[in-house]
Amino acid sequence: MYEVFNVGKTILLDGKPLSLVTPAGVEGWIEKGIPYSYRYDQVRDPLDGKMKYRCLYEKDGAEVPFVLVNDPDEGDGRVILFDSLPESVH
Repeated sequence: MYEVFNVGKTILLDGKPLSLVTPAGVEGWIEKGIPYSYRYDQVRDPLDGKMKYRCLYEKDGAEVPFVLVNDPDEGDGRVILFDSLPESVH
């Protein structure tokens, strides 16, 4: 499992910073034809303490990976966590 720290406004994954992206941001990449890949890793949910999955994206040309978050205008802006891996990943 990766070691995750929240340092001020920066989320660190194994000591490296993560950027944030919303589902609408990913849709924008698709519309613009920007190549990306994604993967899931497992983290502990800070609210209930259970192990869950989060989605990490790597976009061509970006130096740091992106973690999928809720849109702060429509939700709480938190990292989106999944109880199990989405069916498309199995």
